Amino acid sequence: MTLASAGHPPPLLRHSDHRARTLDIEPGPPLGLGLGTPSYPLTTLALPEGSFLALYTDGLVEIPGADISQTTDDLVRHLGALSDLPLRQLVDRLLDHTRPTGRYTDDIALLLFQPRRV
Repeated sequence: MTLASAGHPPPLLRHSDHRARTLDIEPGPPLGLGLGTPSYPLTTLALPEGSFLALYTDGLVEIPGADISQTTDDLVRHLGALSDLPLRQLVDRLLDHTRPTGRYTDDIALLLFQPRRV
């Protein structure tokens, strides 16, 4: 898989043994800044069998008054602790964990990607 980031927080990788971690992806500039045609660094990685990738916007981890590195670390721990739920239910659990009141201060996008063997 080859990834590029337009200023988003780092993707999360969860392995089949439930270990989760952030990936070190060099971010490019945010989209829509009027910079002409910006260059976006590419990162290529192999996704181990049974793993999945979580891509998300900063609205999932930016909480007023909280340190974003701590909220991201908390998301990583929670992702690793969840059982083998279908991805659809996992999305709901992650959103409920980060925003238990259902109140959002920013837009949130969350995409879970799990490769399938053919």
